Amino acid sequence: MNIRDIARLAGVSVSTVSKVMNGKDKDIGEETKKRVLKIIEEEHYVPYFKFREKEGLKSHLIGLILKRSNRERENIVFGAEQEARRQGYGLIVSYVDEEEEIEEIVDGMIKKKTEGLLIDSGKRIPGGALENAIVYLNQTQKFDERQKAVFYYRLSEAGRLAVERLVEAGHQKIACIIRLNDKSILDGYRLAMQRNNLQCSKVWTYEGNSIEDIEKYGIPQCLSEDVTAVVCGSQEIACCVCKWMERSRTVIPDELSVITIGDGKLLEILGCGITAVKLPGENMSCDAAGYLIHMLQEEKQAEVMRKFSPVLKERNSIVHPPQEKQGGKIIVVGSLNMDVTIEVSRIPVNGETQLAKKVYVFPGGKGGNQAVGVGKLGGQVYMIGCLGNDMDGKQLYSSLMENHVHMDGVLLDRLLPSGKAYINVDEKGESAIVVYPGANRKLSVTQINRCKYLFQNAKYCLLSLEIPSEIAEYTIKLCKRNHTEVILKPSASDKIRKDLLKDIAYFVPNEKELDTFVPGDKSLEEKAGILREKGIETVIVTRGSRGCYLRNRELSMYFEGTGFEPVDTTGGADSFISALAVYLSEGRDIVQSIGFAIYASGISVTRYGVQPALPDRKAVDIYKEEIHFRYSDGEKGSK
Repeated sequence: MNIRDIARLAGVSVSTVSKVMNGKDKDIGEETKKRVLKIIEEEHYVPYFKFREKEGLKSHLIGLILKRSNRERENIVFGAEQEARRQGYGLIVSYVDEEEEIEEIVDGMIKKKTEGLLIDSGKRIPGGALENAIVYLNQTQKFDERQKAVFYYRLSEAGRLAVERLVEAGHQKIACIIRLNDKSILDGYRLAMQRNNLQCSKVWTYEGNSIEDIEKYGIPQCLSEDVTAVVCGSQEIACCVCKWMERSRTVIPDELSVITIGDGKLLEILGCGITAVKLPGENMSCDAAGYLIHMLQEEKQAEVMRKFSPVLKERNSIVHPPQEKQGGKIIVVGSLNMDVTIEVSRIPVNGETQLAKKVYVFPGGKGGNQAVGVGKLGGQVYMIGCLGNDMDGKQLYSSLMENHVHMDGVLLDRLLPSGKAYINVDEKGESAIVVYPGANRKLSVTQINRCKYLFQNAKYCLLSLEIPSEIAEYTIKLCKRNHTEVILKPSASDKIRKDLLKDIAYFVPNEKELDTFVPGDKSLEEKAGILREKGIETVIVTRGSRGCYLRNRELSMYFEGTGFEPVDTTGGADSFISALAVYLSEGRDIVQSIGFAIYASGISVTRYGVQPALPDRKAVDIYKEEIHFRYSDGEKGSK
């Protein structure tokens, strides 16, 4: 009911009704005046305070008590005001800094003769004369059971929706940056990450006291950690992220996808257009005001609990991760271990006891390392292996998932613990390793058969020999049937049957492993030639910091090392194999692929651990021109 409705019922103009209500009715006939007043009383319509006092009628005023910290306060005021005005009511707005101030404001609202209240609070507030005319607004769903009418939305749901949108686009490494008073967003973020089996690193989240704090510490912390996407807790944070990206000469969304919680005019100034989760504050307050007015008109309180949901506002700041898979499918069949790296002055000899300088525990195993290496470099990788159903197993599983590894072929064994590798690393970066296989022993032909479908259309299979020899041999035969080329790293060469060598496309031993497989005083080139004669298509002998040697049908060629100073050589071979497979899967030739692999390996040995040390594509691509210059010509480096 509004003033136009009153005018229509009385058969007069709107201006006539206005004059009557404001006491400016000297030129209006007594009969017309009485007719207008009668309809006003019957319809309970009196929006003006002065006329209420004069005639003893209702005020048609409602109050809104809103926390100053409420991020949607402007939208909430706008929604409530629009609905109140539409229904001929006035709106009085009061802001509070603390919950304790609300009761005092309620008393003031009563003195102003407001008929009902909208209150932003999760607690029941004593309303005095307005006890049965209160509707509560809430953004956390933490409300008092004694509250009769509650209109709410969950800020945590906005955080969850943002993460799910990014996961849908293929992102797994997702950061979240918020203000301290928006912790509910972080709750939703963590829930969504957990539901999608994604590990949430502590350095990927930041809760700032202020925008200045976030800009100085939060953004550099989160965006320096190789994340591919970020959830910004507000429009202001999104602006800061965009500025930081500009300064670092990186591009949204090509190198970082961005989504923000809350939509508004501030986002319009950002050139790329930021995708937002629009909060329902305006719709919520509009409906709440309408419901309150209905209660007042009906003079009856009704119990209601109405939820509002945030919605996505799509723009163009979300794309597939920059590591989106470019090449063909790569299968990894191998071991999954937890690596215990021990820093020592030198590798202990028999009977010697040494004090360790440092101890690191990282996810590892040759199979796991190679799978993570492929995933980090942007390869399409599937893991087949076995883990124990223990804490190590869960950590290993999460590490693989967060590094873009498909886990369809990984089983959890309930009897054996996850495998472990104890790695001694000396001051020169050289290492000695003792492996406890654990659950890796349970990898079976049955499991491989269960995963046969993974080999369909697979270009390469990375195979290591830390698994039972019969599994390796069966896998080689399966690859042959599926036209999948095997890249074999022989950690224990005597475990492979000689008649299967002809089915290995790439054989990648180090010099010691080559000597074990082809003993004698022959030269490296001669030993590689012997392996070629046994049927192996391509032999690549890794030589640590000195590079590697290639022997295939066309080439006998040495590749120089990178010159990087090693601190831990443990994962160098795994990094080499991973990078080799990725480049080959993208259709690069063998010389280009080996050059790429040498640099990936060189970068990895400058860092401690294995999986944390494995480089991503961006790190290796920094040297793209140098790799091309050094290795693009088949004559360079050749013997």
